[in-house]
Amino acid sequence: MFTGRVPHQRVTDYYSVLDALVYPRKSMRLTELVTPLKPMEAMAQGKPVLASDVGGHRELIRHAENGYLFAADDPAALASAIEVMFQNRVSHEKLVARGRAFVEIERNWINSVGRYEPIYATLARACDNAGF
Repeated sequence: MFTGRVPHQRVTDYYSVLDALVYPRKSMRLTELVTPLKPMEAMAQGKPVLASDVGGHRELIRHAENGYLFAADDPAALASAIEVMFQNRVSHEKLVARGRAFVEIERNWINSVGRYEPIYATLARACDNAGF
């Protein structure tokens, strides 16, 4: 079933009926550089995440620790990752807990915004020194 756009307040309803979320991105400049938000939403919802091993996903997912990675552009690798995930249901609770903890600890606003503070401070000093 393809639902089309789902209102934000209903996302949790949809996630609640899923066994896992799969993000098969193709390897291209955009997917190697941009970190997607959807896998973090799934981890925060307590769902196993499977994702292609492009740069944006590798930034979020540590294979078999807080999700599963598979080779981008490789349908057989995707199928194999899904099979492995369902064969390892016993370890799901730990994997899901680590995924949720990753989002709570690493990807909160304080940590995300805090990474930029030194950059802006350096730029502000450079502007002051240049007379701007």
